Amino acid sequence: MSFPLQEEPLEYDGTRLPDLSRSRQLAQEQMHLLYERLWQPILSSVLAACLLVGAMWPIMPSSYLLGWLGALVAVSGARLWLAWRYRRQPADQRHRRRWLYRFAWGAALAGLLWGVAGLTMFTMEHPGHLAALAIVLTGIAAGGVTTLSSVAWMAPLFVLPTMLPLLVQLVLQWSSFTLLLSAMVVLFLGLVLVASRRLHRTITDNIALRLIVSSREQQLRVSEARYRAIFRHTPLGVMHFDREGHVIDCNEMCLDILGTSRQRLMGLNLLTQLHDERVTGAIRDALESGTGYFEGTYRTAVSGKQTPLRAFYSALRNESGKVVGGVAIIEDFTERKLAEETIHRQAYFDPLTELPNRRLLIETLASTIRDRRDDGRVGLVMFLDLDRFKIINDTLGHAVGDELLRQVSKRLQLNIDKEAMAARLSGDEFVVLMPALSSDREVELQRAEHRAERLLSILRRAYDLGGQRISVTPSIGYTLFPLGDEDVGDVLRHADTAMYQAKMKGRAQICCYEPAMQTQMSRRLEMEQALRRALAEDQLSIAFQPQLDASGRVIGGEALMRWQHPRQGWISPEVFIAIAEESDLIVELETWMLDRCCGLLARLPAEALPRLSVNISVRHFTQPGFVEGLTWVTGTHGIDPARLVVELTESIMIDGLQDAIERMRALKRLGVHLALDDFGTGFSSLSYLKSLPLDELKIDRSFVSNLDTDGNDAAIVETVLAMAQHLGIDVVAEGVENRAQRDFLLLRGCRLFQGFYFHRPMPLDDFERLLAERVGSDAG
Repeated sequence: MSFPLQEEPLEYDGTRLPDLSRSRQLAQEQMHLLYERLWQPILSSVLAACLLVGAMWPIMPSSYLLGWLGALVAVSGARLWLAWRYRRQPADQRHRRRWLYRFAWGAALAGLLWGVAGLTMFTMEHPGHLAALAIVLTGIAAGGVTTLSSVAWMAPLFVLPTMLPLLVQLVLQWSSFTLLLSAMVVLFLGLVLVASRRLHRTITDNIALRLIVSSREQQLRVSEARYRAIFRHTPLGVMHFDREGHVIDCNEMCLDILGTSRQRLMGLNLLTQLHDERVTGAIRDALESGTGYFEGTYRTAVSGKQTPLRAFYSALRNESGKVVGGVAIIEDFTERKLAEETIHRQAYFDPLTELPNRRLLIETLASTIRDRRDDGRVGLVMFLDLDRFKIINDTLGHAVGDELLRQVSKRLQLNIDKEAMAARLSGDEFVVLMPALSSDREVELQRAEHRAERLLSILRRAYDLGGQRISVTPSIGYTLFPLGDEDVGDVLRHADTAMYQAKMKGRAQICCYEPAMQTQMSRRLEMEQALRRALAEDQLSIAFQPQLDASGRVIGGEALMRWQHPRQGWISPEVFIAIAEESDLIVELETWMLDRCCGLLARLPAEALPRLSVNISVRHFTQPGFVEGLTWVTGTHGIDPARLVVELTESIMIDGLQDAIERMRALKRLGVHLALDDFGTGFSSLSYLKSLPLDELKIDRSFVSNLDTDGNDAAIVETVLAMAQHLGIDVVAEGVENRAQRDFLLLRGCRLFQGFYFHRPMPLDDFERLLAERVGSDAG
């Protein structure tokens, strides 16, 4: 059995309930009316049943009457219990259909029980008792109409089972009296059902009207709350005034803009009590023509506060179109000025360091150059670049790098003249501009050197970066201007060229621009481009210098990069390696070399070439992904990583010992052997060795070459050999050029050698031939 809820679109007085949700609200209200005070009609029904039982007691078996009454009381009790359960349900659970179905079953059962009474208690022998039966049943039916009509089909569901059995009995008797009674019952049923329909419509209309009114009231409250929220919290000042110009309301922003209190502003006459005719004129225009406008600095009459603002005035009209007041929208220009300043700062200042940026520097330098040409004086530009900043950024993280840049910027700002400008050009590059010096160029050149030295001394002091003390030095290039008719780009390029020359000398150096530097820079740039082409066009090759043990057997070799230029011939590695290390080109070169060397190790058996050493620069070693790249290349060629010796220099420890150790340990886990090249010429102390996971040391050739003439070198070599033996580290002596050097090293425990005394670096074919001879001699 399924009973539909009222979900069709509803209207009341031409107003349509807008959606299905509203129809459901109506259905919920209808169901709520069924359960509301259900105990009253049920109590009346039970009392009527008792009266009927009392009336029928003389003529009907008492057991039957008591059984019927008990059944009716049980159904009534169940309906009351259902109503009690319904009221205890959460509000969101009461609207479910099952509660309507349960009520319908209760009403139908009650109607059937009353119908059973009309069927079984019908008697023609006792007209008085029949009349009592008819009166009770019609009364119960009429009462059901009044209590069940909120749902259209609920009253017929109860009334018809109640009255139809009585009607059937009357018709079956087929006498003039019973037919008359039947007609009266039919008429009664018709009137009851019509009354039920009308009552249902009335109840529905009342509920719909209440819902519509409630909805409109809610919408009105929401609209008013929205208006109040906008009025109170809008970032603009809002003020209401009446037809005579009296202020009747305003929001808090208006009070803040005008710098006054609500008590002082309320009731103020804007037409007579203001001293600014521009404002009163705008208000008068709004009240007369509909709109008014004011813009400028306004001095508030009640507080004296001066505020840059603009105000829009609009008239308010009633339904007939008559002006009854006005509203002012007031904007504080102070915020806009702050916004303009913020935009200007974002456009002309670096957000990280708060120094002037490239744009402001270029504009200032351009005007300064014009001024110096007019007055004959000179200006100074110093170009600063932090040494090894990229390594710090990559190893310690960008947060540490950013903090370092901020601290460098503060030191620059605190240590330059008031008229000077310190700007961040990009990355770790800074420029100091001193716009107006004297006209004596020679004197100013000397002063510029002193200024640069002072900045170098200040900036090289250790920085505290989150508990870590790190020393960073700048390379500084400087130039005076104007030298001729150069523009901004020329001046900055001259200073940059001088800085580059300072870097070429080493870290923490100062250099003054000279015109000849530009030619050198151009040649260096050409060399870098030629080196890139050499890598792409396969102009590079690898030479191999054998390494021997104490018995003179070849046990490995060192791979050395060579470059034969198509026009210039062989280029010294000291030249092109230095150029490559100044850019990331060294990474490409060493990646190429690692691939070739791993390919050679894969082609030659371990018996022929047990190990091969490859030099890796600090720039390549500190690159993110270096360990992963080495893992990939050894895996691609399928070689035992233990046959590859990676040679590093002590410079890897300069900017981060712990990070270097972690990378070296990762390489050791891979199986690669590690060697420290040029030992003794670097920056680290001997105590670092116990922390590094090394397999061998390579004594620098500068110590070996003077063993027979310099007692200090001999002492250093002896110390290194003794220390390495104590630590269990192999030692390779580089640059062995004569028998005396070899014998000295052998006598002190050195067992691995490399140098011209044994073999010079040789092409791959010669190296493979030497290895083949070595394998053949071992087999013989």
